[in-house]
Amino acid sequence: MTAKHDETVQIVDRQNRKTLELPRSIMRRDRLIHRAGYILVFNDRNELFVQKRTRSKDIYPGYWDAAAGGVVLAGESYEASAARELAEELGVTDNPLDFLFDHYYEDSDNRVWGRVYACRHNGPFVLQESEVESGMFMSVAEALQLSKKEPFTPDGVKILKRFQQGEYPPPDGIFFLHGLDSSGRGTKGRYFEDHFPHIHRPDFTGTLTDRLARLTEICRTGERFILIGSSFGGLMATVYAMRHPDKVDRLILLAPALNFPEFRPPAQKLSIPCLVVIGRHDTVTPPDLVVPLVEATFANPEIRMADDDHMLHDSFMNLAWSSLLSA
Repeated sequence: MTAKHDETVQIVDRQNRKTLELPRSIMRRDRLIHRAGYILVFNDRNELFVQKRTRSKDIYPGYWDAAAGGVVLAGESYEASAARELAEELGVTDNPLDFLFDHYYEDSDNRVWGRVYACRHNGPFVLQESEVESGMFMSVAEALQLSKKEPFTPDGVKILKRFQQGEYPPPDGIFFLHGLDSSGRGTKGRYFEDHFPHIHRPDFTGTLTDRLARLTEICRTGERFILIGSSFGGLMATVYAMRHPDKVDRLILLAPALNFPEFRPPAQKLSIPCLVVIGRHDTVTPPDLVVPLVEATFANPEIRMADDDHMLHDSFMNLAWSSLLSA
């Protein structure tokens, strides 16, 4: 078994984009930005399992910790890492994880892009001797009180305060709308599944009318949404926003197919914030056709021209998605 300090971990940049894969010891030594999963474990009384870290930990040794979890390894998704750590630290397996929010934390010893989950388990737990010294259930308020009296992981305190105050968007408010001949499991859909699992990626078939009817039904019970639309999905997102402007917070349109023959800009421009990314070499939704339609549809669109094609092969994954989705 590989020792902890020899594990290869995923290094990322300020926008949570993958950069390097390096040994954990170098990550700690050079204080490099990395990823970590955090799992808040609640029992049926909504009490939180707070654990005491062993004194052999490479950071915050002997501190109280609000969450199970740990560093994301190279080639590992957030969700896979969280499930692995939950099994290793507490012996909890096959337990659904509910995504809560992404969280950036930085101090003199630690720089980390964390993904925070919650799960429900009443125990008993099988504690990993090398990682967890002990633990107990308590309310979130009691855990925050404990953090004022005894050493407590500072990233955990920040996460608990954010959780307690509800300072994060609801996880059901972002939808990715795929292109005409694609699906929610296409290249872009798989990227969102790996990096932003809270984003819904429904599949659509049929005509524009059929697809809009399905989208309208999906969004019927929600209040406000962020819509990410790729090509024909960008057309869908735009038309939905025209029909339901009170339900759309923001649009991110990737080479939107506004040059579709049936599309007509609205009589009054939409004030909804809208980012449009389109490739200069796009022959499917050419900029010279689409950009004027964007400008006729939205009052203040942000248009980014990329040196790319219709699929945005070179630029899609380099967009600062963490910032775009939390703006």
